[in-house]
Amino acid sequence: MTEVKEIPNSDWALQRYLYTRDISNAPVINLLLKQVDVIYQPRNEREVLEVLRIAKEEGATVVPRGAGTSGYGGVLPVKDIALLRISRRKTIMVDFTRMDDFVIDEENQIVECSPGAVWWEIEKKLNKKDLTLRVYPTSAPSSTVAGWIAQGGYGVGSLKYGGIADNVEKLRIADFSGIREVEGKDLKYYLGMEGTTGLITRAWIKVKEMEEMKYYGFNVSAKEANKIVFAGDHYAGLFLDAGYIKLKNEAFGTDMPEKDVLMVATTEKLDGDEALGEEIWEKRFYPMRVRRLGPGLVAAENVLPADSIPAYLNRLNKMIKKPHGSEIWYSKGRRGAVLSFIPSDERKFFSYALTWFNSIRAMKAAKKMRGIPYSTGFYLSSEAKLLFGAEYSELREFKRTVDPKWQLNPGKVFPVGVFPLAMKILQKVVP
Repeated sequence: MTEVKEIPNSDWALQRYLYTRDISNAPVINLLLKQVDVIYQPRNEREVLEVLRIAKEEGATVVPRGAGTSGYGGVLPVKDIALLRISRRKTIMVDFTRMDDFVIDEENQIVECSPGAVWWEIEKKLNKKDLTLRVYPTSAPSSTVAGWIAQGGYGVGSLKYGGIADNVEKLRIADFSGIREVEGKDLKYYLGMEGTTGLITRAWIKVKEMEEMKYYGFNVSAKEANKIVFAGDHYAGLFLDAGYIKLKNEAFGTDMPEKDVLMVATTEKLDGDEALGEEIWEKRFYPMRVRRLGPGLVAAENVLPADSIPAYLNRLNKMIKKPHGSEIWYSKGRRGAVLSFIPSDERKFFSYALTWFNSIRAMKAAKKMRGIPYSTGFYLSSEAKLLFGAEYSELREFKRTVDPKWQLNPGKVFPVGVFPLAMKILQKVVP
């Protein structure tokens, strides 16, 4: 493959191996993955375009990567045979680590970011100017701006401000035809698209003034939590069920009461336990660290209407026989993103695979209750039509227009090959 020496790059075998991994470890999936041929770390848009030029000339596929903190396989390089292609194409990974600068526009309350900018670094700089992000993911200490935009989703602040898609003002995109700036209704072609329609090289994110926030804890059920969290103009709401509290206590040696608990972050005065609320708030990051109990973790993440969540949690408790727990970040529109955890020893293939089937059972249960999977990536590309609804056909046609040879992150979002079919079959056969 043609190499551009002035752009930082690596074809070191160990690094190429590590870049075939993300935070997930789904059984059997490794058989469908390959090592990339070269890893580029561009420092600016010009170098991104140069990498795309090489890919276009040589027919190589391009996989963008941020911090790899998502568990949906969006950054994993997929074998051509898994995509039902006979010929083997070279694969370039574009690691945006070096493109991490950002500029704060205080007057317009916008932060202009390069794709590799880390959310928490942005937040710390904003705070010095009495500003703050409206929303950020629970992986904010390490995850990148473009990574979350490309995947989509909800997090801290979504109760008031919605998902990341609701907080993007404008994007700059690199594709095989050059650079384009998009805003307004055209953003839909890139939000949650996992880089399949273009690589994000710049993002303008809405921020807000800092406010004096209070944090309240309530030992209430999921049904009672709905009444509290949607009763006022609150900033964030996080529900942890008793099973998850137990997992956290075991993983970190803490001694929180093993009861269902709701945390509300708000500027309003509430009749809750401030000490409990502050304790939960301070530990809001990296919920998947309970994987140390496995060692390993099976996760299921679905977005449901808030009034369906109590029944969904009850269903999980009846369905999953192993120790497990769930956390819920509430979003405006009376919805909640439910992330459920089942510790499992990933070194024991058979038992780990059986445990992993619970994520499929959870998704089936959520869909019956008007829910949808949290994201697509590689693992759940079979669910793209459900996630994107009536716009799916338009998005797929746009993909064909900007990437006619399907070189941009193939196998993600738009289902192709054997794996999406296998996932459909599994949903039919797994009880």
